[in-house]
Amino acid sequence: MDSHEQGIAAYTEAIRQDPADGEAFYQRGNLYADQGDYEAAIADYSQAAALLPEEADIYYRRGHLYRRLGNYEAALADYTEAVRLDPEHSRAYVGLGNVYYELQQYEQAVAAYSRAIQLDPHYVNAFYNRAKTYAEMELDQLALADFEAILAARPADVAVRYGRGNLRAKQGDCHGAIADYTEAIRLDPEDAIVLINRAACYAELGDLSQALADYSEAIRLSPGEARAYAGRGMIHYQQGNYAGAVADYTEATRLKPGDAKTYLSRGLAHYQQGNHELALADYAQAIRYNPQDPRAAAGRAFIYEQQGDDRRAWANFDQAIRLDPNFAAAYIGRGDAARKLAQPEQALSDYSQAIRLNPAEASAYLKRGNLYLQQAAYHQAIADYNQAIRLDPVEAGAYYNRASAYHHLNQGEQALADYQEAARLNPQDFAAFYNLACLLAGQRETEAALAALRRAFELDPSTAAGAAAADPDLEVLRVDPRFQALLAEFSKPN
Repeated sequence: MDSHEQGIAAYTEAIRQDPADGEAFYQRGNLYADQGDYEAAIADYSQAAALLPEEADIYYRRGHLYRRLGNYEAALADYTEAVRLDPEHSRAYVGLGNVYYELQQYEQAVAAYSRAIQLDPHYVNAFYNRAKTYAEMELDQLALADFEAILAARPADVAVRYGRGNLRAKQGDCHGAIADYTEAIRLDPEDAIVLINRAACYAELGDLSQALADYSEAIRLSPGEARAYAGRGMIHYQQGNYAGAVADYTEATRLKPGDAKTYLSRGLAHYQQGNHELALADYAQAIRYNPQDPRAAAGRAFIYEQQGDDRRAWANFDQAIRLDPNFAAAYIGRGDAARKLAQPEQALSDYSQAIRLNPAEASAYLKRGNLYLQQAAYHQAIADYNQAIRLDPVEAGAYYNRASAYHHLNQGEQALADYQEAARLNPQDFAAFYNLACLLAGQRETEAALAALRRAFELDPSTAAGAAAADPDLEVLRVDPRFQALLAEFSKPN
């Protein structure tokens, strides 16, 4: 018989001899609580409260057990009675604050913790819990002040280092968060959760090798922690190690099967590997576990788009937009599908909405410009290409298409400059060199025209030969023997 059992037996005998011994009920309740027998402890505290109704500590202790059991209404009643009987019972105020915190009644929680701190300015738990509450209320500076007050007195407090690190990470202060996490790890090297959080900060800063090391160490310390595998999978994905990402995400889904985000992430890795059917299966699981996440529908849509199933692509992009009307990429995707389905007005509308939502997305301007070009709205097309080039100065297609618009408007100098830039940015673009040759020929720039035409022939001999043989834009070159020699050279059978 251990000391608790001996004590319980002794108090039980005392109660048998004097059923009105409130102190014996109280002390036996304490021993039951220490053993984890909360129901028996509550029963004894209730007897003690009936016999000793003015003893605040009885209500405090019973309230503590009610809170642990999730009976918050009873816990509030007991803590309230405890502070009524003893207005200086700082622990009862912290108990009140804890219940209010669990009920998400944060202002009342702060008031209770603050009263405890007034009564006991060195009550660390009150400062810590108030800091957590301030953080929930988005009062980050007040939370930081509480964490720092604790650290001034107890710099080796691991929980406070961790809490302040989390708050700094939330504020985007990754360097500060890493400093706190590093100190917490030094004080407690076996805490996998701190390693996971530090890894996330390293990843945010682009230090993928350190993030990978932290996630791997967290896995070594806690092999059942799904977040560590999911985090390491993300790093593998960012490093282009898609097989490693799939392996880690697979382990994460085994450990936590209902996590939609992990299925979505693995779907992306499968997509990058070209395993479209596996990706579709993962997106379906992501939708099953979180039907409100538009990214899974969009992921599925991109696969259908690649497979040429434009109707299913359109339907899934449309679903993503219904779930998130501010999803700019989904509007671009739906616009692409609408264009392929011969719905140009819908496509224009979608590209325009994508631009409104994300004015910095160059591809939306380029795609809308292409539609305007097809509709012979050359000035609108040029305006969009201008924006696309401003946002992405190395996009050869924007220069090429703007050149085409200028060409249609008979603005030869501008067209010539754009074809030259398109050819410089993409030296493998047959069409850029061919059209450049046509413009140069029209300007009687024979040497430059023949050089551009030769490059076009080198890139695509059969297309170039077929086009050049009858192209009126090259008429001025036909009398040049070098043009005929070029035709003969690239018309020879291989």
